[in-house]
Amino acid sequence: MYEIRIRRARDKVYLPVAKFGAQRIDLVTAYSQFLDGELKGAGKKIDRGERYLRLRDSEVDFRTIWFTVESGRYGVPGKIVETGTGTDAYEIDVDDAASYPLRQALIVPNVGEYALWATELVGHTSALGGLSISFKDWFRKKYESEKLIVEINHFQDTNAWNEFIDRASLKEITYVVHEQDSDGAVGGRVQEHKVKAVRRSRLPSPWIKRALERRLPADTVFSAQQLPDADEIRMQIETDGRQRTIVVGNDLPRFMYEIEDEGGAVAPSNETFRSGVLSEVGASLEYMHVDRRTWQK
Repeated sequence: MYEIRIRRARDKVYLPVAKFGAQRIDLVTAYSQFLDGELKGAGKKIDRGERYLRLRDSEVDFRTIWFTVESGRYGVPGKIVETGTGTDAYEIDVDDAASYPLRQALIVPNVGEYALWATELVGHTSALGGLSISFKDWFRKKYESEKLIVEINHFQDTNAWNEFIDRASLKEITYVVHEQDSDGAVGGRVQEHKVKAVRRSRLPSPWIKRALERRLPADTVFSAQQLPDADEIRMQIETDGRQRTIVVGNDLPRFMYEIEDEGGAVAPSNETFRSGVLSEVGASLEYMHVDRRTWQK
C-alpha cells in the first residue's frame, strides 16, 4: 500500500487531495483523466525500465477508483515455452511485452492531504513502477503552470507497524537473489533461500528487528556458507491470527498483505480483493484519525 500526496514545488506546501490547485481539482477526477488519456486503447510504453501498461477496466465508487492494468516489460527478445512438453510455443520480439492483469484501488478521502493506493502483486510481477512513473510525468505536465508535483511513498504508520511487529511471531523467512543469466536470457533467474517454522514452533522473533535493520545476513540463518547477498528479505509474520509479509529491500521496508479465497483458487476473486483492500485501508485511515465517512458510503 502506498500514499499519494500533492504539493507545490516552490514552497513544499502539501495540498488537500480532494481540492488542489487554483481550480480545486479532485484527485479522483485527475486520476480518472490520466487512466483514460494515457492507458486506454493501445496502452503506454515507458522507456524508463522498458515497461508497458494498458488499462483493462476502471470503476469509480464514491471516493474509490477500482481499476485493472495489464503490466509487463519489453526490450529483450526471447521465447515462450510449453513447460509440459518443452516445445517452443512462439518467439518474443524485442518490442513484445508479456503482460499480466493486476488489480488496483485508489482511495481519496474528501478531506486531508493523503490518498492511499493499494496495488496487487502477483509473484514477482507488479505495476508499481510503471504506474508511478507515468502518473508523475503526466501530472507534472498537466499542472506545469501551477508547479504542482506528486509524491508517491510506501505507506507506513510507525505506531501501527511497531505495535504489530513487537507482538509478532516469525513463521517464515526468505532471502531473494536476482541473477541475470550469462547468455542474457529474458528475465534472468530468481533464487530463493527459505526457512519455515515447523508445526507449532516459531523462528526466533529477534530476527524480525535485525532483518529490518539489515543486520541479519544469510549465514546467520543458514548453515550453508558463501550464499550470495540477498536483494531482498521477505518475512512472514503473524499477530493475533493476522498474517503479513514484510519485504526488506533497497528502499523502505514495507508491508505486503496476503489475501486468498477459502477455496484455494489461483487468484482471489474481485470480491475478496476488494474486501481485503477496504479492511486494510479502513484500519490504516483509522490510525490516521480519518473519519470513515470521508471515503466510504
